[in-house]
Amino acid sequence: MRHITDESAALSLLHSTDESRYVHHLSQDFDEQAQLLQGWNQDYSQLSAGVFNGFVSNVHLPEVSLFLEFTNQQLYQQGYLDQETAISIGVPMHTMQKGIFCGSPCEQQALHIYSGRAGFEFVSPPNLTIGLIVISRQFLMQHLSEEYQERLHSQWREARILRLSPQKYLNLVRFLRSVFVTLQTLPGLLHYANLVQETQIMALQMVVDALLGENDTVTTTAHYQHQCWQVVAKTRKIVRLRQDDPVSVIELCQCLAMTHRTLQYHFQRAIDKSPVVYLRTERLNAVRQMLKSTRSVTEAATSWGFWHFGHFSQEYKKMFGESPSTTFKRFHC
Repeated sequence: MRHITDESAALSLLHSTDESRYVHHLSQDFDEQAQLLQGWNQDYSQLSAGVFNGFVSNVHLPEVSLFLEFTNQQLYQQGYLDQETAISIGVPMHTMQKGIFCGSPCEQQALHIYSGRAGFEFVSPPNLTIGLIVISRQFLMQHLSEEYQERLHSQWREARILRLSPQKYLNLVRFLRSVFVTLQTLPGLLHYANLVQETQIMALQMVVDALLGENDTVTTTAHYQHQCWQVVAKTRKIVRLRQDDPVSVIELCQCLAMTHRTLQYHFQRAIDKSPVVYLRTERLNAVRQMLKSTRSVTEAATSWGFWHFGHFSQEYKKMFGESPSTTFKRFHC
C-alpha cells in the first residue's frame, strides 16, 4: 500500500484542467480499476471467481472531486487518504449485502468515511455501485464556524461506517446520480464557472449535513414572529443579490450570524418551510422573472444554478403549474 508523501500529489485529484474535468473509464482488470481513482493510494485484490468488469467516472473540480465506481466482483480494498489534505465519504448507490467496511457490516443507508489516521479496509460485495465525494479540507473548513469545525473533525479521525437517516441518504444518492447522469450527455456544462461553484457548494453541504448526523434538529427557544420574518426577508435579499453565486445554507448561517438550528427554527416558524426549500423556491421565482426577457429557458435556468434540466422542469411545473417553456413562449410570442 502506498502512502501520500507529497501534499501536491495528494491534491492532484482536486485540481484538473477543463479538458479532463469529466472522464469515464471502462476497466477489465482490478489493478487498473484501483489506479483509476486518482489520489486514493489503494490496492485491490479480487476475492470472487470470474472475469472482472468495472468502470469509474470522475468529475474533477478545483476543490471537490466526485467519483462513481462499479465493480462486478467481490474485492478486498485497502487504501489511505491524508485527512489533513482531503476528506472523503462513500455512498452506496443501492442496497448493499455482505460487505465489510473497517470491520463493520455494510448496510442500507450507511455512509463510508474513508478519511482516517490508519487508512481503510473494505471487502466490497459483487456488483457494487458506489458514489464518492472527495473535498479539500481547506475548502470545507473555510465555510464553517469553529464549533462546526471541531464537531466535524471528530467524525473523520478514523475510517468507519456512519448510519444516516433515510432522507439524508436519499439526498446524497440523488445529488450524485443527477451530476453523473447530466454530465454523461452534457459534459460541456463544466465550462460554466457558476455551475462548477454551485456543484462544489452542494457537495460541501451534503458532506456537512451527513457528518453532523441528527444534531441539526430545531431548537425550542422562543422567538418573536417578527424576528423570524426579518430573517426570511434578509435571506431573500441575499439570494437576489447573488445570482451568479447561489448561497448555501452554510453560507447563509454565516451571513446571518446564527447556527443551523436557529435558522431552521426561524424558517419553520415564519413560513413552515426549511431554509433549503426556501432557497430553491426563491431561485425558481427568479428564473420565472428572467424568462420574461431572456433568450432561452436554458439561459435563465443556468443563470440561477439549475443545470439538471429534467429536475428543474419538474420542480418549476410543480411550483408554477406550467412548464418553463410554456412561460417562455407566453412572453416571447
